[in-house]
Amino acid sequence: MGSFVSMSDQDADAHILRDVSPVTEGSAWRWTFQRPVLRFWVESTTRQKLAVDFAIAVEAFKVTGPVMVSFYVNAKLLGKQACPQPGNYHFEKAVPAAWLRTDRITVVAAEVDKIWVSPVDGARLGFVLTRIGFVN
Repeated sequence: MGSFVSMSDQDADAHILRDVSPVTEGSAWRWTFQRPVLRFWVESTTRQKLAVDFAIAVEAFKVTGPVMVSFYVNAKLLGKQACPQPGNYHFEKAVPAAWLRTDRITVVAAEVDKIWVSPVDGARLGFVLTRIGFVN
């Protein structure tokens, strides 16, 4: 397990703790539910940034309208990303070194303030996740 994962990576499932679809869509992304949680192994605590590539789906946006996605590192709120329209988003923010450890896993969570409920099957979906993890 590393410090960064694309949803198309073979080891993506090892990073997922909850609220991320087990199915990779279009070979590159996965649906999240309300509060996806993933785990990572960082080798350094200095100069690390959390980077997330995600999208708000057009069909979901028609129902939810603008959404806010909050990002947490080891249960501490790192920042929020306003999503005023459907489309692709990139969140990137420096993580305080004191929040990270090199001797145990680092847990990252994201929470969307409004979810879309599919009228077809009742699935409760958040956003589309492509890549997530730590970069420096």
